Formats: sequence, C-alpha cells, structure tokens
Amino acid sequence: MKLGSLIDSDFIITGKEFGSVVDAVNSLIELFDKKKILTASTDIVKTKTLDREKLGGTLLPPGIAMPHARVEGVDDLIIGVWVPPKPLETDDGIVKILFFFLTSIAGSSLYLPMLSSIAKSCMDDKFFNKLISSNKDEVHKLLNSVILKQEVTVEDIMTPNPLTCSKDTSLSDLADLFYQKGLSYLPVVDKNMKQIGEVTIKDILNRGVPDYIRRMGSVKFLKNLESFEALLRDEDKIFIKDIMRKPTRSISKDASVIEAVVLITGKGHRHLPVLDHGKLVGLLSETDILKKVIRG
Repeated sequence: MKLGSLIDSDFIITGKEFGSVVDAVNSLIELFDKKKILTASTDIVKTKTLDREKLGGTLLPPGIAMPHARVEGVDDLIIGVWVPPKPLETDDGIVKILFFFLTSIAGSSLYLPMLSSIAKSCMDDKFFNKLISSNKDEVHKLLNSVILKQEVTVEDIMTPNPLTCSKDTSLSDLADLFYQKGLSYLPVVDKNMKQIGEVTIKDILNRGVPDYIRRMGSVKFLKNLESFEALLRDEDKIFIKDIMRKPTRSISKDASVIEAVVLITGKGHRHLPVLDHGKLVGLLSETDILKKVIRG
C-alpha cells in the first residue's frame, strides 16, 4: 500500500501561511467538512483536536508536526497535509510540514505504520527538502512513492538514537545527565554502539550506601548523610565501569509491540534497549507505549 493512496489531494495545502498549528488544523477540518466526510460537527472535531494537543503535541525531526484526534463516527482514518511557505516557529519546535490525522474512537491500525513510514522517508534529506518545497500535486506524487508497511514493530514506536554513555564516563557527568535530561536509565555502549552494560539512578544511590551499612540490622539511628558526602567528594573519580551492571534486557527492532509489553510488564523493566544485529539503535520505554499506542 502506498501512503499517497490514503491522502486525498484536496486535503493538501501548500503556499498558504498560518499563524499556528491550530489554525492550519482548523483549515484542514474545514476542507474535510466541505467534502462531507465528517459525521460530527466541525466545532466538535476542532474541540477534540485542541483537547488532544493540550496533552502534548507530536513533533518529529526534522520538523514534522503530527497533530491528531479520535472522533466518534470517523471512518477509520482521515489525513490532511499542510506545507507552510516558510517554517513555523512553535513552542515545541520548528514546523516544516504538518500531517493531521483524524481516526475513530477505537483508533486505526494504519496510524502507527503511517507515522513510521513518514518519519523514515523524511530522514532522507533529499526527499524531505523536495517535499517541503513542492506544490500540492507534487507533494501528493511524492507521498505516493512511500510504501506503507502493514505490521507495527518496536522500531515504529521506539526513541531512535537514544542518549548513551561509555564505561569511562564519570559518575559526576552521569548524575548531571540524569538530572538535566530527566532520565533514570542509560545503556552503556562501546565505540561500535554495542551495549556492554546499563546504569540507573539506583546504581548511583547504591554507591552512596557502603556494604557495612547494609549489614546492619537497623539504620534508623543514622541521621546524617556522611556516606553520600563521600560519594559527592569522589564523584569525579568514580566511573560508570565501577557501578554499571551487565545488560539485563533488550529487544529486537523487529519484535512486536506485544512482545515488548510482555517484557516490560512481566520482568518489571521500564526501558528496553532496542538492538539491530547486536547494535543499539533505539530505546523503548513504557512511556513510549503509553504515548504512541494507548494515547496515540
């Protein structure tokens, strides 16, 4: 199946400027309504879309906005495209092209494969630059060259090119990275992106609690943070290789989403390194599944 076959060329807007993503989406909704394909009123559709965007928009590199909403009565999937004459600056980042999706309340089996196909195609700079500089007919023709895969795999919902660390990263730099990026887990890789370990915030905390304290029957009497003071004093001298653990989990990029869910729920993992022939290519978290599948 080709991507262009799912997009009506009348629902592609090029050369027109809008002040916001919401304005562009509202204009596409009006086009849907003119074609008499909406079973709900435009006001309801606009409200549903705005409510969904308030939960957090989807903006993929290199500037692909993907607002979407689930509306009762929509027949599977309706898609609109807007190519701004110049990039639009938003709070989420710079928008160079927008794909708007309306699906039924139950969602569409094509939604995730479509997101994946669009993201992969737009990673090709030549394709993407041509797409954002074309007129309506040319955009539709380009989209019709994109083959839509039918199955949904881990690769479709993972975070590609995730942050990693090396065994020689200091504990100080690791703590800064966790703090600044809001992370709690990082894969440890070698120069070839092969995973050689993993490290979590818990591993840092463990370093601050000596073994002799763990052997005590009770630690209620310990009121100071002397052990952590020692950790902070030596954090530039402690390295990830001193605290990391051997890899305990991973999943193939070609694995099914259900397989990932079973691993996460059955083993208690919050993150899964994603591998391709032994090389780390992504990271899948329980939050990815929530955002892209449950609330996608």
